[in-house]
Amino acid sequence: MNTVVVIPSKNEEKRIQTTIEEIFTVFQNRGLERPTILLTDDSTDNTRVIARKVGANVINGGGKGLGFAMYLGLKAALEFQPDIIAAYDADGQCDPNEIPQFINMIQEDRADLVLASRFVKPGLVQYDYPFLNRFGTIVLSKILSAFTGINHTDSHGGIRAMKPEVVEELEMLGTHTYVQETIIDAHEKGFRIIELPSAWLKRQHGKSRVVSSIPTYIFHTLPILILRSKQHLKWLYTLGILFFLSSFIYFGIIFYQSGFNLPPLINRVPALILVSLLVTTGIQFFFFGFILQLLKVIKYRVDKAVFHSERSQK
Repeated sequence: MNTVVVIPSKNEEKRIQTTIEEIFTVFQNRGLERPTILLTDDSTDNTRVIARKVGANVINGGGKGLGFAMYLGLKAALEFQPDIIAAYDADGQCDPNEIPQFINMIQEDRADLVLASRFVKPGLVQYDYPFLNRFGTIVLSKILSAFTGINHTDSHGGIRAMKPEVVEELEMLGTHTYVQETIIDAHEKGFRIIELPSAWLKRQHGKSRVVSSIPTYIFHTLPILILRSKQHLKWLYTLGILFFLSSFIYFGIIFYQSGFNLPPLINRVPALILVSLLVTTGIQFFFFGFILQLLKVIKYRVDKAVFHSERSQK
């Protein structure tokens, strides 16, 4: 069974060798075929050099954020013609002994995308988890549950396993929203998604590069989730309709007050200006909704064209 393990990393020189060696050891001890490890890296330290020395393949993560790096890494993993693609955090907070459980779910065809959950049962987080991080995870999990109709308990687990078809079909809009968009995208395309319990260990080196600022992360994440869920169409088109209706109702009122005669309307210039502003605003809401949807479609098509072009050249 050919497995590619994609590891996103940024300045993990103190940990990356241990992480890679632990994965190789787990596969060997379980009698599994040695995996291909693919590091998608945005480091400025010696992470890449160390990773190559211990047997990992390394690609440049693009420098635009975790989401973009993971998108590049997952797409690059397809070049190894894998049977299974796994994703694993570089920072040592996951237990590598859990990886075979995720792979087994794919091998047994019980799911197409398997997610780690640190909160599906008590006791999995093995240190004092920050309140703001937990609150943010709850909010994002609730949003994902609302969008997909699946009860998600964790949006940021450190281990994932998936069929290559999930990656082949993957489309992403954001550069910081890999964890959410892969779930939404897989659900939209009919892939089966399940969660498995997963331990979360205390980080021994450095600090998280994913959520250095909660407000900044929300700023990057929320607009993309709104676009992915098509809520922008609902909200903007609804607002457009409301402004149109308001303009017609208000015009009806002033027309009634003028005795349904046009000449008196000349004296109602401020009211007519307000009607025109309501109509113009309604048109703009419709326009913005259309443009956002058009840009979303263009982004998908450009990414897909670039991906297939690069594959055909190799």
